[in-house]
Amino acid sequence: MTRAVFIGECMVELAVRPDGAYVRNFAGDAYNAAVHVKRSAPDIEVQFATVTGDDDLSAAMRAAWRAEGIDGSLAPAVTGLQPGLYIVDHDASGERRMAYWRGQSAAKRWFSTIGADRFAGADLLFLTGVSLAILPPADRAGALALMDRPGVTAFDPNVRMALWESEGAMRAAIEAAMTRADILLPSADDLDVLWGAANPAEHLRHCLDFGAGEVALTLGAEGCLVARAGEPPLQVPAPPAKVVDTAGAGDAFDGVYLAARLKGQSPEAAAQAGMALAAWVVGRAGALPNKEPRP
Repeated sequence: MTRAVFIGECMVELAVRPDGAYVRNFAGDAYNAAVHVKRSAPDIEVQFATVTGDDDLSAAMRAAWRAEGIDGSLAPAVTGLQPGLYIVDHDASGERRMAYWRGQSAAKRWFSTIGADRFAGADLLFLTGVSLAILPPADRAGALALMDRPGVTAFDPNVRMALWESEGAMRAAIEAAMTRADILLPSADDLDVLWGAANPAEHLRHCLDFGAGEVALTLGAEGCLVARAGEPPLQVPAPPAKVVDTAGAGDAFDGVYLAARLKGQSPEAAAQAGMALAAWVVGRAGALPNKEPRP
């Protein structure tokens, strides 16, 4: 069985309803992507690597993972720790407004607690910029070294400047990860923050220059540019979407893209599937909408 490991943070999400009440869910970029892989390809073994606490919220979180078919054996529960939490609301266009409480997040200890040997044998290893940003700076070199293991490594920069101690630390860690990744899954918005505004073709060339064999550069409503080293890029259009909530669209794309590639589909077909699911996700509330008929 194909084994895919997703590393990062799962948080408690409190989403504000129109009547002012809160709905509790669990979400996080790497976790969301893991769920979308499992939903779209149930025969893939999907493991989520993180650290949780031993409190009631952590227990409910782990129950949610099990309900999705996510293996939590790489996510130790540590006595006395707690998960991070965020509250999310939206403006009229569906853009999210978020407030975070993650200073105590157990996930910050994922590298020092799990141990590098637990990742051996994985067919796919997936990290994001958030997976690295939440770590103590002293742990990042070891986390990056995980990407040098045998097997395919995928990376989404997912730039969140507020999580980093400095712009220089952010750029150094993300670029170090990009040099190690077999598959890069950036958004044009993230690369504008990382390197300054540029047209998508320039961003794509820059990504390939880092040595990735494959890049899927998402462009929001403009679709996606897909390229493999030595081949011309392909433009994949985005289907029309009525935007309710933009949260989680990139994670949905990442998960379905990777599931399709693990199943042997072409990058273009994988991007088409990813774009279709991202359009479905933005039409629903929450970073990880509940299961229902999907594209």
